[in-house]
Amino acid sequence: MPGAMVKIILDKIYNKIVPKPINLRPGYDMEHVFNYRPQTDNYRYEKVVEIEKQYDYLSIIRPHETPQQWANRVRGSLQELLSKQGYSLYHVYCLFASFGQVKSTTYYVNGDLNSTPFEYRRPSVHKSQMAICFKCWKLVKITEVEPRKEYYSGWGRWAYEVESEDLMKNHWNYSCFKTKTANMAPPARQEMISPTSYHSSNRLRGAMYRSDTGKLFISSLYVKQPKGTVLRLGDETEITVV
Repeated sequence: MPGAMVKIILDKIYNKIVPKPINLRPGYDMEHVFNYRPQTDNYRYEKVVEIEKQYDYLSIIRPHETPQQWANRVRGSLQELLSKQGYSLYHVYCLFASFGQVKSTTYYVNGDLNSTPFEYRRPSVHKSQMAICFKCWKLVKITEVEPRKEYYSGWGRWAYEVESEDLMKNHWNYSCFKTKTANMAPPARQEMISPTSYHSSNRLRGAMYRSDTGKLFISSLYVKQPKGTVLRLGDETEITVV
């Protein structure tokens, strides 16, 4: 994950060939996607639209439904959809919340129902601007970002572009990153104290002694352990509380 990438490039010459989407989210409408990446035998527009529709249907927040209720309702279906590795060109790193209806033009040819990929339109961006992150599965607010200025050596000029990951960087660097590291943090480890550290302490000097058998003992006045407790220091050293 993800699959193919679609950038938004803002350039007066380039945008005459590849129309700029109606907002600054890469791959927003099919016309931009299809102009950005021409159709081939392995890249069929009909297949692209079929996949996009599945994500878009999940993205729609129902009337009187909160973003959190929407996320709870679709999260399982979304994970199942991603497991099939049919990746969206628009919902690349997250599922954007939307409202309204999926729109596409359909027609019949010899009794078979067909559709026009170019006339497929996604539902509108939800006013909450929320999305479900594919990494941590948390709700995150996605706002538009300023396009980055890039130099295109093939054109020999500067232009502005937006990539899907640009919308996620703030979340990845803070909320998502903190969640990931918190889940991966190892359990706290108790510090082991070597016998030499006991001898170097003025407070404990004389509290620990060695018997004729070579075993180490320490008075219970100096440790918060009941008498008879065996403290293991390292692999071979033991101290018995007396």
